[in-house]
Amino acid sequence: MVSVALVAEDELSMVVLERVVGASERSFAVTRRLVEHGCGNIKRSVPKYRNASHVVPHIVLTDLDRAECPAVLITTWHAVDLPVSMLFRVAVHETESWLLGDRHGFSKNFHVALNKLPAAPEDLPDPKQVLINLVRRCSNRRLAAELVPAEGSRASIGPLYNERLGAFAKEAWNVEAAAAACPSLERFRQRLNTFLL
Repeated sequence: MVSVALVAEDELSMVVLERVVGASERSFAVTRRLVEHGCGNIKRSVPKYRNASHVVPHIVLTDLDRAECPAVLITTWHAVDLPVSMLFRVAVHETESWLLGDRHGFSKNFHVALNKLPAAPEDLPDPKQVLINLVRRCSNRRLAAELVPAEGSRASIGPLYNERLGAFAKEAWNVEAAAAACPSLERFRQRLNTFLL
């Protein structure tokens, strides 16, 4: 059993990160969870994680968002030449891509027709907006009201967006199916198999 600290930019990403780590072929014990409330805070804290990983190994997850590619983001954030005890991964383009990657699970849980779900969610420039638009047109009006921002609202997500997607990620999301549709998730899974070996 390997003890690790997890770092993510929001609560939903943390749930997803825990599921991916928990679904690994390896046995990890999560001793600390750090939700940084934004990618900017992760970027600023890379040196801190680098140092802390010498005490407790760290696994850090951030979204690609508008960056050109993971390699550019990693270089820009000075997350290169990391100690072997620090694993830094980038979700392309957002964690929501990985959730959409489990097409059958998402279809069932969010009442969205399977043929409406993208086959290659990492190709979407704004997966969060695509996800919201899919749920907006779903057959379950209550679910739509929970995930989709109210008309005229300044909010970008519905009032229970993180709670409902977090519950899906924790209880129903098929990591293996999602990885088959999301190359960055599959690379993360493969890297976990060799982390700290």
